[in-house]
Order: sequence, then C-alpha cells, then structure tokens
Amino acid sequence: MTTTHDTPAQSTCPECHGDNLYAHGGVNARGGYGPDLLPGASGVFASAKMRSVVCRDCGLVRFYAGNEALARITPENGWRKTR
Repeated sequence: MTTTHDTPAQSTCPECHGDNLYAHGGVNARGGYGPDLLPGASGVFASAKMRSVVCRDCGLVRFYAGNEALARITPENGWRKTR
C-alpha cells in the first residue's frame, strides 16, 4: 500500500510563499463520479493513492502520486514524457 510519506514535506507554498500548509494522505486518484486523475496507475481492485497539500492562505492545492502509482506511469499505460 502507498504511504502518505512518499513525497518530501513542504514548508512554504510555491504560489504565495505562505506557511499555512495542510496535508492529507490516502486520497483516491479515481473517484466514483469524477475523472481518473492518474489513468493506468490504479490496480484492478484499488485506486492509485495520492497525497494532497493545500495552502490555507491562497487556496493552492497540489496532488502528489504515491510510489506505487509512480511505478505505473509508463508509456505502456498511455503516459508520455513532456520533454
């Protein structure tokens, strides 16, 4: 199972440089009514997990894929490198 500590902790917001950040782990990448945020990264019976970080000063939300999901981000699963 993916842990919530797959990404380093942030201390300041990259948008407003505030330090009022909150994190939540175990967020499903594939919701029942929403889009699959990490297509091809989920298993048959389990959704890929992400960690979300939100800045309470400016509202910026960032999602970080867990290690298990990152291992499935491949060209075979429809992903392409941007550079």
